[in-house]
Amino acid sequence: MMTTKRFIFISLFVLIFLITIFFSAFFLPFKTQYISTFSQISNQNGVDLSLALAIAKAESKFDKNAKSAKGAIGLMQIKLETANYVLQKNGRDQLPQNNILCGIKYLAYLQTRFEDEDSIICAYNAGETAVAGWLKDKAYSQNGKTLDFVPFKETKNYLSKVKFNKHIYQIFLDSK
Repeated sequence: MMTTKRFIFISLFVLIFLITIFFSAFFLPFKTQYISTFSQISNQNGVDLSLALAIAKAESKFDKNAKSAKGAIGLMQIKLETANYVLQKNGRDQLPQNNILCGIKYLAYLQTRFEDEDSIICAYNAGETAVAGWLKDKAYSQNGKTLDFVPFKETKNYLSKVKFNKHIYQIFLDSK
């Protein structure tokens, strides 16, 4: 017959084992082989690492070969015209092989255009012109600096997804 202490010990062991499996399965899709590249480039450009990772996760799920129907490519899902614009502002005349660099430089640029992180995230998805227009419209922003309402359903869902991903990355990065 099993003693109470032995039962508690085995129960705790099984519980810890199941929790470990659950968290490993939950965090596994958030892991990427590109973490050091993201970390280095984010740090060099003053972009929050958890934000850059969250956007890449939402955009491509870290598939370097991802292509959207709208012509965006790579891990950060950058359109060629956006890449060229960012690179011209940074003294380069051609699209680099490193899609991460271009996406993070674009995030750094958006940080100079918008004060609010939600606006930056929305601009990454819907474009800076759209978000600038929303900020000028009292139906979407009362103060002209932060969005009170996101009019595009796709962008509203994107914002929620990126914010969730960012929260997970903050937990993941804080545990390292």
